Amino acid sequence: MQEWFARIPSLELAEPWWLLLLPVLLLAAWFKERHERRGKGLAMLFPGLESLRDLGFGSGRILRLLPQWLRWSALFLSVIALTSPHLLYRQTEAEAKGIDVMLVLDISDSMLQKDFAGESRLDAAKEVARNFVLHRSNDRIGLVVFRGKGYTQCPLTIDHDVLAMLLDRLTPAVIQDEGTAIGTAILIAVNRLKASESSNKAVILVTDGENNTGEVGPSTAAGLALQSGIRIYAINAGVISPGNPPNLSGEKGNHPELDEESLRGIARTTGGRYFEVKDPAAFGETMKAIDRLEKKRTSGTIMEHRSGLFTRLVLTVLALFFLEIILSNTRFLRIP
Repeated sequence: MQEWFARIPSLELAEPWWLLLLPVLLLAAWFKERHERRGKGLAMLFPGLESLRDLGFGSGRILRLLPQWLRWSALFLSVIALTSPHLLYRQTEAEAKGIDVMLVLDISDSMLQKDFAGESRLDAAKEVARNFVLHRSNDRIGLVVFRGKGYTQCPLTIDHDVLAMLLDRLTPAVIQDEGTAIGTAILIAVNRLKASESSNKAVILVTDGENNTGEVGPSTAAGLALQSGIRIYAINAGVISPGNPPNLSGEKGNHPELDEESLRGIARTTGGRYFEVKDPAAFGETMKAIDRLEKKRTSGTIMEHRSGLFTRLVLTVLALFFLEIILSNTRFLRIP
């Protein structure tokens, strides 16, 4: 909650002394109201006035006062505009530039096992990854997918809508090679991030299997990631929850008990963290935890961004005055 409040921009007035006109406006409104009350007894009577009301030409008190409210609102906003207001946004330099993240997603056949409350591991991973992508507006995010081999499905991009669409359409059929090449996939992601100029780089690895193919082992790839200053967050989606027995019909080499130690080592080597998930809710909480961990790292020089409101206020004032003139001379025309 504190983080949410910290993101709310503050209002800054360049010339606040113009606010001294507000009491003058209040005083003018009071005198006008008092004058109208004193002149209530003076009236010009027109024959047939009741029949005009019956035909729908009358209006309630609230509608009758609408032109006055528009006029006084316009005057109030005119005073605010004279103060040269600005919205002030504060964020760290790292937050402004964002970080670079490569999602590394296992799409082997074992990820199709439906042990997430009827949802497959792959579908759960795609959903939380999609939400993560759409909530990191300042970050460049890419996608590497792998089975027996890996390849870059999407390079680093700020077009998160396109990346979300690619995640939605992702199936194991995009790679035909059998196996689980975790080390190869990490190496591909590291090579993509090495060319980045960002000071904050991370890999989010989601897998349910044990590395059983590829020319590069996970520990070797993790060492290369460490040399490049890249953190790896390893998510084990193959943890079998109570009541969900393992599906032995999937690809061979899917041994969660062996995979866990390997994934822990990858995360520990690079300064990241290891997570294991047992249901979709835990999957979502894991991605939120990674999001919080990366946001804590985005510290640095505080940058201030100002957005002027003068032009928008002037346009609003003109619109209110125009609407007040139109209504006062048409629907709410008053005979002196």
